[in-house]
Amino acid sequence: MDTEKRMGLPVSVRILSSEKENECITTLRFELPHLKRDILAGEFVMVWIPGLDEIPMSISFWEKPVAAITVKSIGDATKGLANQEVGEWLGIRGPFGTHFSQSSEHALVVGGGIGIAPLRPLVTTLLKEQKKVVLLVGARTENELILYDFETLKNPDFTLLIATDDGSRGRKGYATSVAQDLIMENDFDMIYTCGPELMMAKLYEIAKSKGIEIEASVERYMKCGCGICGTCAIDPKGQLVCVDGPVFSSKKLDALGDFGRSYRDSTGQKKKY
Repeated sequence: MDTEKRMGLPVSVRILSSEKENECITTLRFELPHLKRDILAGEFVMVWIPGLDEIPMSISFWEKPVAAITVKSIGDATKGLANQEVGEWLGIRGPFGTHFSQSSEHALVVGGGIGIAPLRPLVTTLLKEQKKVVLLVGARTENELILYDFETLKNPDFTLLIATDDGSRGRKGYATSVAQDLIMENDFDMIYTCGPELMMAKLYEIAKSKGIEIEASVERYMKCGCGICGTCAIDPKGQLVCVDGPVFSSKKLDALGDFGRSYRDSTGQKKKY
């Protein structure tokens, strides 16, 4: 086994830019000139914040050699990462994991909260391939929306819709309710999603009932990112999110007994949603 390759060829990178998406969300850009291949939509990297921790982060932008991650300030590590200034150093390992198939001709893409991050490069790729995309961005309130440059995107194959729980922007209600209406009105051949697991589990049930394929990017507590530590295992078969995921197809979601039902905290204790 090539341990160095499996560990993700760690490199040090300098932050090129830091941009606030909203009050608690920041996008950081950096270069990865050593990569010999493209990063695929849905893949992630392990990010080392000097003096704090190493955490998994989805790639939210990729135009070789420039990559970006979008971070929500929640705990010590994410707050420390979001507060890094231009010119400061980070450690990067990866990319790791599975990616979105990008096989759709007419896709419904549903992002909830920070879950929009790995969907951004997916939308970009689909549109470059002249596929039709309806993007539904959901959040609790207008202040928590992450819209990147989607509002100014001019493409006849692209439609942007917004849903907020409180109705402060776009349609009022949960993204799942809006998505259900959209599915009734359109002939989507694929649903791509990332966001809160309960949201994705509901979309999975809707997709299954309508006979539509779905791919979901699943999140679990992760330490190594490359299948060594086992902390991101999902019952009943012990699928590892870092290796077997984070993107799971309809067929693979069928086998994840914990999906939408329970998760494990940092100590490994199982808890229900």
